[in-house]
Amino acid sequence: MKKLMFVAVFGMALGFTSCGSDDVVDFVCDAVIEELRADVDTAFAAWQNEETPSTCADLKGAIEAFRASECGSADAYSEQFNALPDDCSTIGR
Repeated sequence: MKKLMFVAVFGMALGFTSCGSDDVVDFVCDAVIEELRADVDTAFAAWQNEETPSTCADLKGAIEAFRASECGSADAYSEQFNALPDDCSTIGR
């Protein structure tokens, strides 16, 4: 009887701690966010190194991808994004 009770309590404890839907989302978001942040950082470094239509478009795309992900904030990187021209093709003209 003690073994059965132990198994039941252990099962309930495991269920309460590991079956939360947020556990999976948090793990996935952590992995995705790090990759998306790395993309933004790389694009931002390229933009700072050389301001061209291509690096501008890459940076805008990386920021938009970060914002569009389920895990990213809709207003993330607002300062950097707002500093970019609306039309990247006009850079250097």
